[in-house]
Amino acid sequence: MASPIDNKRAIVIGGIGAGVVAVFLLLKVVTGGGGGTDTPPPTSGSASLQTTTTTTVPPPDIPGGSFDIFATKDPFAPVISIDTGTPSTPGASGATGSTGATGGGGSTTPTVGTAVAVVDVFDQAGTMVASIRVGSTVYTVAPGETFATSYMVVSIQGTCVQLLYGDSPFQLCKGEEVIK
Repeated sequence: MASPIDNKRAIVIGGIGAGVVAVFLLLKVVTGGGGGTDTPPPTSGSASLQTTTTTTVPPPDIPGGSFDIFATKDPFAPVISIDTGTPSTPGASGATGSTGATGGGGSTTPTVGTAVAVVDVFDQAGTMVASIRVGSTVYTVAPGETFATSYMVVSIQGTCVQLLYGDSPFQLCKGEEVIK
């Protein structure tokens, strides 16, 4: 006589087999079987000819022949820099004074959140140059020149200027502005 352990094993294997068969049959019923073709039955009478036409779609027209390059933003850098200033405290003599930089221009190093804009692109003595505003300072620069410490003009094409901010490329056209 077979031992109870062998009987339990046979029951478990039989149950698993029955379950697999049940799932297979259920899938056949739900999905409509398989193996059949979707071709319509032949029509009686004269044979009809089916014609197929092929349409060629032209490639998309990309201005300048390339895609726009957008610089990525550091998610950990603030979008704008808010200068709260240092509160001035009256000295021993009671005189008050203002703190901060004096004179014109201030620092030439742009801070995070500085606006950069292409003011104008023009020909100067046979060389294309661009007037680029960084913060409140306007620079007139040609391709290959570095300005405002971190910016470099890579090329000028038409009214658009390809720039580098550090090692991040970006493009601005005349009248456009971005915050870097």
